[in-house]
Amino acid sequence: MFHRPLIPMLFAFAGGILVAHKVLAPCQGLVLPLFICITLCLFAILFLSHRLRLGLLIITFFFTGILVDLGRHHSSRLLPWAVNRQKVTIEGTVLEPARISNKNARLKVRAHMLFVGGRRVRINDDILVTVYNNIPHIRPGEKVRFPARLRPFKNFNNPGGYDYESAMKLKGFTCAASVSDGRRIVPMGPGLLPFPGALLERIQRPVRDLFSGKLNPEDEALFRALILGERQGVSRQLREPFNRTGLGHVLAVSGLHIGLVAWISFLFFKVILSRSYKLTLKTDINKLTALLTCIPVIGYTCLAGFQVSSQRAMITVLAFLWSLILRREKEVWSTLALAGLIILAVDPHALFSISFQLSFSAVVGILWLTPSMLKIIPSSHETPQRKNTIFKKVSLYFIGLIAVSLSATVFLLPIISFYFHRVSLVTIPANLTVVPILGLWIIPNGLLSAVTLPFSAQAASLFLHLGAWGLHAIMEVIRFWSDFSWASAWVVTPNLFEMLMFYTLIFFIFFFKRLPWARVGLAVLTVFILVDAGYWIHRVHFNRDLKVTFLDVGQANAALVEFPGGQKMIIDGGGFPRDQFDVGQMVVAPFMWHSKIKKIDYLVLSHPQSDHMNGLRFIAREFHSKEFWYNGDQVKTASFKELMAIIESKNIKTLLPVDLVQGREINGAKIDYLYPLPNGKTSNLFDNGKRLNNNSLVLKISFAGKSFLFPGDLEREGEALLVSSKQNALTSDVLLSPHHGSRSSSTREFLRMIKPGICVISSGEGNFFGFPHEQTLESLREIGCRAIRIDQSGAVQCTVSPDQRFEVRTFQDSPRLMN
Repeated sequence: MFHRPLIPMLFAFAGGILVAHKVLAPCQGLVLPLFICITLCLFAILFLSHRLRLGLLIITFFFTGILVDLGRHHSSRLLPWAVNRQKVTIEGTVLEPARISNKNARLKVRAHMLFVGGRRVRINDDILVTVYNNIPHIRPGEKVRFPARLRPFKNFNNPGGYDYESAMKLKGFTCAASVSDGRRIVPMGPGLLPFPGALLERIQRPVRDLFSGKLNPEDEALFRALILGERQGVSRQLREPFNRTGLGHVLAVSGLHIGLVAWISFLFFKVILSRSYKLTLKTDINKLTALLTCIPVIGYTCLAGFQVSSQRAMITVLAFLWSLILRREKEVWSTLALAGLIILAVDPHALFSISFQLSFSAVVGILWLTPSMLKIIPSSHETPQRKNTIFKKVSLYFIGLIAVSLSATVFLLPIISFYFHRVSLVTIPANLTVVPILGLWIIPNGLLSAVTLPFSAQAASLFLHLGAWGLHAIMEVIRFWSDFSWASAWVVTPNLFEMLMFYTLIFFIFFFKRLPWARVGLAVLTVFILVDAGYWIHRVHFNRDLKVTFLDVGQANAALVEFPGGQKMIIDGGGFPRDQFDVGQMVVAPFMWHSKIKKIDYLVLSHPQSDHMNGLRFIAREFHSKEFWYNGDQVKTASFKELMAIIESKNIKTLLPVDLVQGREINGAKIDYLYPLPNGKTSNLFDNGKRLNNNSLVLKISFAGKSFLFPGDLEREGEALLVSSKQNALTSDVLLSPHHGSRSSSTREFLRMIKPGICVISSGEGNFFGFPHEQTLESLREIGCRAIRIDQSGAVQCTVSPDQRFEVRTFQDSPRLMN
């Protein structure tokens, strides 16, 4: 610690940021006392011994971390209107190119003026604007005015879920806004881009126009991502092969790209300078080369829009270059700590960013594990001597690349599993075959096209097309690796304790031969790992309780049923009508992985509407189901056709009402099929507008004297038919409110027949329909039923034990971050 003081200082500074962000924020009254404490500590350091001085300096950095984080919390004048979901008129400047998907576009706008209720209010907030239909052609830097409905960012409150609110806040957004028609956006001339936005846009715009004019849409999207740092054009379909092969990091200008540019530039300058004999004698070539390398590193970062990830990578690379200039190149850990301190001083909230955590952890893993990996991997000097020195250099290069890739992959494994739930099994060969082409051909040619553009459009076009050849080559390679069915695997989410055990395991293995106590520690850790594994195996596969979890999926339905003995059923999967957000992958599945669930035995679809059906596609594709239950209704939507195609391709057995009429018993839990009529005549009793809702499949699940009723989207006509046919069989302790609490459902006769003690209402906060309606809530109060609204409580979990104990939990936890 005394030899590398920057390392404990970094930990202290990060600890101060963490404490301020999680405990003290936004306590602005502490700013002055903290400033006084820091001043006194710095004054006291002058009179202390070396050891005491270092301890006090660490405390000073801790207080400084608290201070810089508190300084980042600002109140917003716009947020109160967003909380009330008010319709307003906004005037502001477009900051980035639009991200266009289907008929929608998303814009980042710096709002300067708010018009509401005849008033003008000056504001200074970044908002995320979604434009539906008739997308206008708007460039960054343009001033616009538009009517919009504001709304705050809101999480799906399920355990293990994605913390969308915090992620948007970390990106600087105050709230979201929606514009129903792009024709309502009025251009008002040039706007005011924050520094250095205007300068960067003048640099980027001609390059962006070159890409769009000379390349096909896919190549344009990839070159914009690789050179300009703009991922707006990269579609979900184009991104998927990168994710499957563990190459998703390639699409963001970050440490890999900046490092490659620094490496190539360093080699280039060193070769050029070394050709001068006099210069070699008079100066230190390495120092001069490192100094010159700073220029292309900074230039590339500016060309990439000075994005947050590229800024952090630039700071880290510059720190290592200056360690060469100052002849401190052997102090790699201190250099990394210095880079971390600078990054956090510039942006203290980077500590909570996934990109920072991944990039910084990757460097730690490379510095720590690569030397050991190189000892394990056979190198060329251990093989018989070869005459071809080029072969030796190439083999050494690939051996080093293997060691670096393996070190980063192993060290990042729990972090990637924690955030993305997915591990690529081909990431090593994919990186080995893609990174060399990317670093030696695509990025250099892309940068040369940008540099030569002001002087010669023909030369720029030539370099661009040369780079495109390389781009086509790596896309073929990426698709080759991603086409393997086993290219990637979805994994359960490790908790923080399990992640700590993983890194402790690496530590004990690393020091196994050097530290005698590491062997004892490894033995103790092995016991902890076995206990943890045994706990989860018993909890998931051998539980004795019936557990029903009503998930928060917004204006939709999804419920997970965990039967005694380990079998699982999901009843509906949520979804949105526009189908641009996969609720199954992004909301439902993360809860499963958080609960260490990898298999859903039974898929149940109450009726084929998007808010019940769309999320089931991912579950059907990835969770090894054996049966699919639904009412037999056919619709012509693309999502229904896709779901049925997945069911068929996965050989999942389909059961219709005629197959379910006898019900099912699973380890003491009884499933009763109640509706629709198995002869298929029920759907003919309703008009087309209500047919799908009133033909919803209805199930009742009973265990240990408690029962749950799942009525789908039944409306009053369907409820009346169900009451007349089943009557006393409907009595249940817990009711999932039909049709999300609409007044067209939950009639008094229906509720009196069920007599529920608890009614769970799954409706999105601030939804367009105004669900749940007050009439429904009043009907529930009349029968003494407790209404639990998922939009207010988060996910609702009911547990029934064999001894008839009944527990109800709601979740308003703080999910993870992702950006």
